[in-house]
Amino acid sequence: MEFDYIVVGSGAGGSVVAERLSADPAVSVLVVEGGGSDRHPIHLVPKGFFFTMQSPKYTKKFTVQPYGPQNSVDQWFRGRVIGGSTTVNGLIWNRGWAPDFDMLEAQGNTGWNWQTFLSAYLDIERFQSGPSAIHGGAGPVNVEIGRPAEAVSEAFMASCVTAGMTKVDDVNGSDLERTGYTQFSTKRGTRVSASRAFLHPALRRSNLRLLTDAEVGQVLFSGRRATGVRVHHRGETADITARREVILCAGALDTPLLLERSGIGQGAVLSANGIQQIVESPNVGERLSEHRGARFMYRLRRRGGYNHQVDSQLGQLTSGARYLFTRDGIISQGSANVLAYFTSEPGAQRPDSIGFFNPISTKNTSLHDKALVVDDKPGLMIAVYPLRPTSRGSIHLGSDGPVIRPNYLSTEYDQQMIRNMSTRTEELFAKGPVSDLVGERLYPGPEIATEDEFLHNSLVAGASGYHTLATCAMGPNDDDVVDPQLRVRGVEALRVVDASVFPYQPSGNTSAPTQALAWHAASLIQAAHS
Repeated sequence: MEFDYIVVGSGAGGSVVAERLSADPAVSVLVVEGGGSDRHPIHLVPKGFFFTMQSPKYTKKFTVQPYGPQNSVDQWFRGRVIGGSTTVNGLIWNRGWAPDFDMLEAQGNTGWNWQTFLSAYLDIERFQSGPSAIHGGAGPVNVEIGRPAEAVSEAFMASCVTAGMTKVDDVNGSDLERTGYTQFSTKRGTRVSASRAFLHPALRRSNLRLLTDAEVGQVLFSGRRATGVRVHHRGETADITARREVILCAGALDTPLLLERSGIGQGAVLSANGIQQIVESPNVGERLSEHRGARFMYRLRRRGGYNHQVDSQLGQLTSGARYLFTRDGIISQGSANVLAYFTSEPGAQRPDSIGFFNPISTKNTSLHDKALVVDDKPGLMIAVYPLRPTSRGSIHLGSDGPVIRPNYLSTEYDQQMIRNMSTRTEELFAKGPVSDLVGERLYPGPEIATEDEFLHNSLVAGASGYHTLATCAMGPNDDDVVDPQLRVRGVEALRVVDASVFPYQPSGNTSAPTQALAWHAASLIQAAHS
């Protein structure tokens, strides 16, 4: 049970790192995954995430501490399956743009800039429209644009144009105020998870091994050098040795907890949990970033959108048959049909908000509710989020499980963003072609009218974006958890390669940026041992 590299987690970071490192036949790599197989056919179906995102068979549930004026409680779900959250997410391929990454280098993270990420995107993408100066054409991650065109979505985009946005074919092709059909990590209408793109093909190599249903309890050390991991697997405990490095890719929630269980973190937290400290690292689990948004749902005045396609057993069977034969339509798409990037804050130099639009409505108010029931009358919905929130929370070990304090909307900037986004969203549906289609606002109800009422509603009944990061943020300072090489400060032979190392949101969804980060991180690891 000795390997050159041990990779903890098989999600957006782990699958990429494992594939790249194992390309060298002279090294051995072990991937340790807490979940089980991703081979069930439901994982190939894009809309299958409605059924898997909250399934205890495929996800792990994190409950946050009560927050807000009504002591609300959120539950965050993360993939606990081969491929991690890329196996159960909404599949949106949202890459960010140059300023999001150039700021990393400006803050002292040498080598982490737009050109680094763009180079990674060019390597990993197989873009539907072919290669270009900003898109790859032969990589392992298929990226498709949601199709076919849909009338309500077209009306919404036309109203976005009326409001000053540009309708584009490539929503990842600029930093404009823009709208367009969403790009998904799909191949002919089937999910392309990180495991499907990277890990499963690499497992044909004899030097790569995958251990599933295996929980890593802690990283093992000799002095301050990481030497392996302690794994709990099907009722047994085993210590596995890493000759070169241990690479943590467990995600922004589990990685800081694993560091704390291993003795790396705040002394007070470790002492309270009976853990002997190896390194004082005050920002392990701190700086947590998760954007809080607002949701809107409207009734359509006449038949249109997707409701009629799936609001009955016959409609579901018909849509299912269409998907099987054509691999398009509602089932072939992820969590949003159209994206809109727009400016809410006066004077902003680039889009600061994102809208996830769907020509569908539900009897409940969230796409993430367990009892998802499509409304039997036509409607549409949109969720809007700040692209770069400033509120910061934390996650730490506790006596009864993780203690997560999200601190939603705790800064004046984030509060004002909710006010601004809500006003801008209302304006979108009041003007242009979509205004001719919508009737009453179903959610929030008509009693919510002022900016402060929208803010309050977002805090008590809004939605998180499932894009947590920054809990092990990289940086040049002594108190940053990892350095610009992603090495954990204070110890040797231990790195973090997942969304937790991003210091801030790279303009929205995190799956694509994390896979690009891992692609470059693997080069750093290889260079260190060449």
